Amino acid sequence: MKNIIILGSSGKLGLELANYLKDKNKIFTDTAINTEKIMTIDFINENNINCIINCVGSTKKRDYFFHSNFIFTSFLSEKLKEFDLNLNQKFTFIHMSTIGVNAPYMKYNFKKFAIDPFRKQLIKYNSYELSKSCGEYNLKTNLKNLKNIKTIILQPSIIIFKKSIFLKKLKIFLTIFPIGISKKRKLPITPIELLLKEISEIVNTSTKKALDIKKIYKRKSIYNLFKNYSYISFLKIKFPVNFLKKIINLLPEIFFIKSLKRFIIFTFIL
Repeated sequence: MKNIIILGSSGKLGLELANYLKDKNKIFTDTAINTEKIMTIDFINENNINCIINCVGSTKKRDYFFHSNFIFTSFLSEKLKEFDLNLNQKFTFIHMSTIGVNAPYMKYNFKKFAIDPFRKQLIKYNSYELSKSCGEYNLKTNLKNLKNIKTIILQPSIIIFKKSIFLKKLKIFLTIFPIGISKKRKLPITPIELLLKEISEIVNTSTKKALDIKKIYKRKSIYNLFKNYSYISFLKIKFPVNFLKKIINLLPEIFFIKSLKRFIIFTFIL
């Protein structure tokens, strides 16, 4: 049994995680205990905390992006850096990030995006990705060389919960969009079950790296996600990926079109 602090426990992911881990672990949440109290060196030492999981973050409300994804993450990493040498025992810190920090909608891949502070770089982030990337940059800077805290940053793709709104939107998009998808094409998604299992394994194993980053997703065929898609796919036009990239580059950068471009990139290219 591990003693675990879950931050952001009132959110969708935090709730799923607390319910998943509670049977075999002792869980402390920021809904039951004030955040200012739970994140103190005294609380961590007195309760022999083995793991802190940060699920704090806003994915939809733009007005909260700056605070939840950047300010809180930066503050939290600074506090953990202060605690490091005064801890009674070592523990693991898990931070929930997003694969979007790697600018996949600009690069068309999930490979690590290296930021060079000495070179001006064009980065096409949306507001959410920008706030998460800034928070993660500070977190990595603060926690990379600690003695008693091992940090693991998880970068899931789009998380698919049991009643996924995203899958409903994707189904509508696939129905009305005139271009068809190859049967070989598999979408990079993160089922909630996969993410919970990965976190559970991290909690119950030790890591040697002071800081590690893991991309968490699996590929699944459109034809498995939506059984009826095969009935309408034959009506749709098929284009090679390179041709689609040219079309994407020609589309203007306005709000509605930007969202459409991301759907196309996610569905056909990433």
